[in-house]
Parts: sequence; C-alpha cells; structure tokens
Amino acid sequence: MQNNNDNGNTVSNLNKRDKSPNDFKKLGTFGEKLTKLFQSNKPNGYALILAVLFFFYLGIMFTKPIIITNINWFMDINLVKAKRVAEYMGVAVASPVRNYITNTIHPRIQQQYIQHLALNRSSSETYPCQNSLFPTMQNGGDLRNQFGLCDPLSLFDGMNGDTNQSIPFADFLYPNHKTELSDPKLNRLRKSVVEQAENNYDYTLRTIFVGQDSVGEGNDKINRYRYLSRADIETRTYFGVRNQMVAQFDVVIEEKYYSTPFNGGGDNCDQLGNAEPEPMPGKGIVFTQPDGSTLLCGQDLIDCQPLGVVDDKGVTHPYGSKDYEKACGNDPYCGQALGGAGSINNANCGTNNGSSLECSGLANGATYIGTIKPLNVRVRRGCASISSGQSGTTSIDPDGYVFTVVTRLVSIGTTFN
Repeated sequence: MQNNNDNGNTVSNLNKRDKSPNDFKKLGTFGEKLTKLFQSNKPNGYALILAVLFFFYLGIMFTKPIIITNINWFMDINLVKAKRVAEYMGVAVASPVRNYITNTIHPRIQQQYIQHLALNRSSSETYPCQNSLFPTMQNGGDLRNQFGLCDPLSLFDGMNGDTNQSIPFADFLYPNHKTELSDPKLNRLRKSVVEQAENNYDYTLRTIFVGQDSVGEGNDKINRYRYLSRADIETRTYFGVRNQMVAQFDVVIEEKYYSTPFNGGGDNCDQLGNAEPEPMPGKGIVFTQPDGSTLLCGQDLIDCQPLGVVDDKGVTHPYGSKDYEKACGNDPYCGQALGGAGSINNANCGTNNGSSLECSGLANGATYIGTIKPLNVRVRRGCASISSGQSGTTSIDPDGYVFTVVTRLVSIGTTFN
C-alpha cells in the first residue's frame, strides 16, 4: 500500500510539473533552460525571480532622475522656442495693423473730399466745414484757403482693433503643410511644424488727433493732418505662451488742392490709389500731379524732387510710366536701395542732400532718381474729384485733390499698460 501511495504521489507530482508554465521554450535554448529552472522546486529559481525584480527597480531608481531631467530639458527648449515665436509674431503684427489703418482711412478721406467739392459747387450760400460756415464757389468761396477734410476726427471712428487674427507663418515656412505625407514619421514631423507655426492675436487700437497745419500759400499750399495711434497687442503661440506688446504709429495725411481741370472721374483715382506696389518710396511724401509727373518731397514738404528715370536725352519719365517700367519694372527703387539710409547695392549709385538717390548705368543710358527706402513706413496715395468713383464717368472735372496717407511705425515694445 505504501508503494502504491508513493507511485501515486510520483504521478501526481509529474502531472503538476507538466501543468507548469512552459512559454519560456519559445525563447529557444535559453528559454528551455529557464523552463527547467522554473519547473524545478529549487530555491535558485525563486532567487532568480527576485534578482530580476531587484535589478529592474534598481534601474528605474537610477534612471528616473535622468529621464525627468531630459523631459524638463525638452520642455524648456520648447518653451524658449515658443517665447521666441511670440516675440517675432509681436513684431510681425505691426505690419497688418499698419495696413489696416492705411487701407481703412484711405477711402474715408477720398469720400470727404468728394463731398467737400460737391458742397462747394452747390446752390447754397454757405456750407459747414470743421464747425465753421464757408461760402460756396458762387458766393466767392475758394478751397485753396480751406482745409479739405471737414471732419478729420471721424476718420478713425469704429477702428477699435480686432480679435482672433493670425499670421500665416506656415504658408511661408512650408507651403504644402496641409498635404498628408505617406511616411508616418515625416507626417508627424509635418504636424509638429504646423503646430509650432500656429498663432493668433488680438489688438486694441486707440487714436488721438494731434492737429493740422499748412505749408505754402495759394496754388502751392499743402495741408497736413497728424494722428497718433497706439495698438495694445496680445499674441498667443504654441505651448501656451502669451506675449503682450505695444506699437505706436504716426499717421500723417497730406493734401493738395488743384483748381485746374482734373482727370479724377470714374475709377481713375481708385486706380491711382491702388496701382503702386508696396511700400512706396520716400523718406518724405510722394505726390502725383495732374500732369502725371511724380514728386518726392521731404518731411518739410519744401525740398521736392522728381521720382523716375532720366533718359540719355535728359527727359524725365515718372514712376509708373512705360519708359520707367522698361528700365526698372514695377520696382519703385529700381533695385538700387536696400535697407535704411546709405545702404546701396550698386557702385553707380550716389546720394544727394542726404535722402535723394541717383543711380546711373541703366538700360539705354538712363539714370534712376528717387530716394532711399524706409522699412517702417507705409505710403498710399490717391486723388478725388467730384465724379470720382462713379463707374463709367470719363469726363474731366473742374478741380480736385491729391492726397497721401503715410503710416509710420514709431516704436514697439513689451510694456503692456
């Protein structure tokens, strides 16, 4: 009976061993050795398990600081990059705000001139302008003795800023950023680039009217209006970074009234205001006269010079003419001036009186005359006569205005009050 019990126990033990895990055999020869070790009731099998767990936790304990340090380092790198993008974006926002100011007030200015010309030629005895009454033309009124803008304070009405705007950085960095890539790794990299380029901003615009003055008399009189605009900007970039900046703009409007026949009917003045590439040249103000010639005047509006090219016969062809385009294309600087004052990339160029620029060596012996390019100024010119904006009108009007809007970025900083 005892033997039978022993045999029974032996069979039972064998059955238990057969039921032990044998998945280690899948690891090959080494797996078979592990299987035999774990299927045996030897203490070294349990010791091996404890040793593996011990070294596993020991490895975690020693590598944890390194892992945490690397994670923090990568987070710091991303944060620095995000802050840099926020700063770049704050500066970049100054250009859309400057364009918004110029493009918004430009048609408002033109409309005020058209209304003023119509009132002056009306059948009434007087009409109101800047809280004063002026006689109409039939009662001896003369626009050369008046300011052209009857309500300069209303030009910035409703221009309080904007929200949820964006700078399309991704379009410049990666034009095809919306196209999925077949390689999963490259596609993840594409998404990372798009994420880092994402941004948006809000800004609040506040403007005050500084004043108005005049230079010259009679037919040579030029009126000037000045405004100061402050833009409080908040930018938001990836990694949750917000940045606040303040941009100060100086807005100057120059106008000149012409009592002579004026070709401003129909869309002529609108084309004049939108045809030129940006930015227009000049440290000073650009004026296009009724005869088509273009003048570039200094800030004092006294020292003016032609803008265009002079051919070998001494004839000046203004900016925008066919002869100018043959020599310089649509570039108002004719490829000569880069950067700020004194930065010239042509040995045949020279300056005169500090701001003017003369460059020889062009096609057919022509010489470029203009000025050095300012980077912080947006200039847009225009004109207005009584029939401006009336589609299909081609008649010559009796008089009109030529005006220029100059929006200059004066300063930009990170102080947010």
